Amino acid sequence: MITTFGEIMLRISPSYSNERIEQANTFRIGQGGSESNVAIALSNLGADSQFVTRLPDNELNKKILQQLKRYSVDTKNICIGGDKLGVYWTETGIGPRNSYVIYDRENSSFSESNTVDFDWGKILKNTEWFHFSGISPAVSRSVTGILEKAVNECLCPYSVDLNYRSKLWNWIAKDAQKIKKIMTKLCFKSTLIIGNESDYNDIFSIESLEIDCTKKYSEIAKKTFEKFPNTSYIAISNRKSISATINHWNGYLFVRNDKHFCYKGIDYNLSNIQDRVGTGDSFAAGIIYGLNSKKINSFQQIIDFAVSLSALNHTTAGDASCFSVSDVNRAIATQGSGRIIR
Repeated sequence: MITTFGEIMLRISPSYSNERIEQANTFRIGQGGSESNVAIALSNLGADSQFVTRLPDNELNKKILQQLKRYSVDTKNICIGGDKLGVYWTETGIGPRNSYVIYDRENSSFSESNTVDFDWGKILKNTEWFHFSGISPAVSRSVTGILEKAVNECLCPYSVDLNYRSKLWNWIAKDAQKIKKIMTKLCFKSTLIIGNESDYNDIFSIESLEIDCTKKYSEIAKKTFEKFPNTSYIAISNRKSISATINHWNGYLFVRNDKHFCYKGIDYNLSNIQDRVGTGDSFAAGIIYGLNSKKINSFQQIIDFAVSLSALNHTTAGDASCFSVSDVNRAIATQGSGRIIR
């Protein structure tokens, strides 16, 4: 069982992807949230996954639970309490127009949860891997305390997707040194740390002046391993944005004490992106799946799998990946050529 913990919210988007929020008269309602996206992606890959959160005591929790159960995500340890479900509004970027997110998650049921809501001994009893992201401690002081308790009681490997969000961390007035201290504590015993280049810099002030991506990310990984002696793996996603709908995409996996150390994934040229939200969560899910799967036998296969799963998730609307292992393997086999399956 792979367990993820975080906030799941209602996602509200214009019904037509080319519309701005201010133009739209009708909207699509879905669900999303980093850690729930990871749980759903893992379940679609055939892994046993459970998602842990706190949902409000009203009709909206039924919609969320139905969505999670649709993807066979275990929900038995979800806590019910509070009044508000977090919401975020998204506007999909096209060409030179950036994607845009507006959060409405203050005073949500999840942000007001506390340590007595979660029995980590029970939750993690049959868990083989635990995962959360830097979004959760950014939400509130109480959630930070919950995660500190979770990692202290966690006996299995765990991963942290850094996921720095400039619009969050309001409870400590976005103080960079306090953020660094909190995230250092939460990551200290982690098995895997995931992020993009700016995440490592924004949170830990770890950077490199190298121009070549492989040299740059290798230096960032080495500095991160020095800071976190218990960490075995560092994953770094690599995106070059030509426009909102055209990106070059790949990623790297770094393995401590491995003679090759650096594994670079397949390069994808994504020329018609439908939705970027949640694609980093697919990358994280791919790494976690690969490290826990008996079907993937090398670190090179793991990073190719993670990059390819995320590349596929750029082609669909909505947060969570809906792709299977066979879908990913076809993308790897064809190097993303998109040939018709007959």
